[in-house]
Amino acid sequence: MKIINLTLLFLLGSLSLFAQDDEEMKRSSEVKITKSEAYPVVDAYSKTYYKVANDEILAIKRVKEGYLFQKFSGDQLNLKSSFTEAFSFKGVSNYGTYELDSRLVMMYSILDKKAGSETLYAQSIDKEKGAFDGDPKVLLTVEKEISSFGFVRTSFNLFSFDISADKKVFVVKYRYKPAVKDDSKNNDVFGMHVFDSDLNQKWNADFTMPYSESLIDNLDFSVDSEGNGFFLIKKYKEELKMRNRNNPDNESVAILIASADGSLKEVEFDLGVNMIDDVVMKENKNGDIICAGYYRKPRSSVDGTFVSILDSKGNLSAPKFYEFSADFIKKYKRISERGKKKMAEADANDNLSLANLTMSDVEILDDGGIVLAGEIFYITTYTDSKGNTHTTYHYDDVIVVKINADGELGWMQKFPKRSTVESFRLFTSQKCTYILFTDNPKNADLPDDQSPHASFAKERFVIAYKTDNMTGERKHLALFGFKQIDGTPVYQYAANRVIPLTDNSFAVELYIKQKSDMMFKVEFEE
Repeated sequence: MKIINLTLLFLLGSLSLFAQDDEEMKRSSEVKITKSEAYPVVDAYSKTYYKVANDEILAIKRVKEGYLFQKFSGDQLNLKSSFTEAFSFKGVSNYGTYELDSRLVMMYSILDKKAGSETLYAQSIDKEKGAFDGDPKVLLTVEKEISSFGFVRTSFNLFSFDISADKKVFVVKYRYKPAVKDDSKNNDVFGMHVFDSDLNQKWNADFTMPYSESLIDNLDFSVDSEGNGFFLIKKYKEELKMRNRNNPDNESVAILIASADGSLKEVEFDLGVNMIDDVVMKENKNGDIICAGYYRKPRSSVDGTFVSILDSKGNLSAPKFYEFSADFIKKYKRISERGKKKMAEADANDNLSLANLTMSDVEILDDGGIVLAGEIFYITTYTDSKGNTHTTYHYDDVIVVKINADGELGWMQKFPKRSTVESFRLFTSQKCTYILFTDNPKNADLPDDQSPHASFAKERFVIAYKTDNMTGERKHLALFGFKQIDGTPVYQYAANRVIPLTDNSFAVELYIKQKSDMMFKVEFEE
């Protein structure tokens, strides 16, 4: 089972459980839940979880002394071992733990201020023992200053990583600090290092972008199973201004194929009268690079999805478009008469679209089918009478598009959601696509012409929409509530505690009071 990791960490923040006054939803008959024996709770700064074998999970928890490794196994996923590795966090930027072929590798970097260099380390983890496997390995040292991706130097903003579809090759990318601050006179320079799953470097090179910063947007980068690197860029004929911001003739998209000698081969394409809104790259099992995202008409929001494929020979297919229909856009909206009139006018002018739709990820199925998942996400702020500014993050409807292996549209689904707390999780198997999030029970049988009820603390339930990948038929499945699971009180549900196990099951660790945690396994009937 594949699972999305969202880029915004606050989407996965802990959700404290509150007492519920209303009667809980009854669990779906297609869902089975198994619970482990209770074990001591661990107060940790962060917790991550990985499936390491059938019915085996490794939890890595950052504690004051270092990293605590916990192994869970068996049908009930009981705690089998617990071991703490000492680790000094001083001056460390941690980039997370990655699955490479048969191993787990923790990536982190340390800045040597005196030497003015940044060194990236890889620490292998023994999945059987639940401990570090030997000493960390130096992957690379950058002698020049690296430019952060954010406004301040923090973890996750110096190095970027991508892993090939077979998990046997990975690439590290970083951007050198520009020598010139004027975007019209500066061309970005990126370092790229490609490694195999044994952490041996295959090649590395520096790449100077062929256009100045004012004429290019760097959208994504990737690596394939052969170790070839790719940059995805949007480029402009002339510098972007208000007068040409909605001119499709001014922009095009290109994939830059990066070679070990530092050269770039450009493969360009455009969307005709449409414009790029959001796009990502992903390798399929045939070694093709899937370029997929959202497009918009000039002066519009998102109008639909597009896909273009760069094959292993370097040939790029013409983009195929999958437009959102008017009925699809209107679905799960309670529209006033005035609103209906405005939408009818927009539809007549071919300008009806989905606002604030953000791409989350693209998943490639084993048969070559593509699943694109996004969400209506936006931020609102207001200032109260005392001058305090309040910010609210909105995670609304989930939009999923399934494209068949032959390039034809399989189905489109909109999953109704209104939350100011969390996003969603996506599971894909060959048979089904699962959308997992917390929801108000009143949304279980929501009419198409009604807006979703908000998911508040007293009315939240963890649910999943199960959609058949062939037919697009979907079911609403109630999983568990925020008060108890089969008589066991539960607390502190968090989406980042969800661990994919098989094509139709996952596990989640929850606090059960009395200084104890418990692992719950959720299985779907397929």
